[in-house]
Amino acid sequence: MAAYLTLTSPRVTVPDPVALLVSLRAIDATAGYSSDGVIYRVKTATIVSPGNVNAMQAAIDTAPALTQQRQAQNEIDQLSISQRALVLALIDAINVLRTHPAIGLPAVTPAQALTAIRNKAGTL
Repeated sequence: MAAYLTLTSPRVTVPDPVALLVSLRAIDATAGYSSDGVIYRVKTATIVSPGNVNAMQAAIDTAPALTQQRQAQNEIDQLSISQRALVLALIDAINVLRTHPAIGLPAVTPAQALTAIRNKAGTL
C-alpha cells in the first residue's frame, strides 16, 4: 500500500532535485517526491516508519542547494547517447595524439573524460 507524506521545510533555497531524490531513496528505495518549494509531497510504496519520516524531513532540509554548477553537472550526467558519442569520439581523437611516440601520454578513459567535464562544470 502506498504512503503519502506532506512535509514542509524552512529552507530558503531550492534543493538539488537529483541529490534530494538520492537521499530520499537511501531511506526508502521506492521514494519519489514533488514540491512547490515549501511543501514536499513524498510518496513511497509502503508505510513509512516515524524514524524514516524524520530522516526524510532531514534529507529535505539539508539537501544541497540547486546552483547553476550543480544544474550543469546534473545535465552532464544525463547526456543523450548522441552527445556522449560526440564527447567520446573527440576523446578517441585526443587519445590518438596522446599516444604518439613524441608525446607518450597515457590514454584518457571515457569515464575520466566525462568526470573531467562534470568537474569543470562545477567550477564555472
